[in-house]
Amino acid sequence: MNKRKESKKLDSLARNDGIILEDEKIAVFRDNSGELHIYSAVCTHLGCIVSWNPLEKSFDCPCHGSRFSAPSGKVINGPAISPIKSQD
Repeated sequence: MNKRKESKKLDSLARNDGIILEDEKIAVFRDNSGELHIYSAVCTHLGCIVSWNPLEKSFDCPCHGSRFSAPSGKVINGPAISPIKSQD
């Protein structure tokens, strides 16, 4: 994805919403104050790419069920034990 498309996607990201930029393997969450939280989209368990869960406002791994907090990147549910890495 080119930088212009990426920037446009992030500019249009609503508050309290998230997105996965799959080409870059980046997970992004915009909090209620408008601040962007940017993480690696690679699950710390076994390296699968997480997906955005709009109902729970979390980044979830489809491989083994790990869940990560969107505002902090911390583990909500294992088997992962380490948070996803901040890219801020």
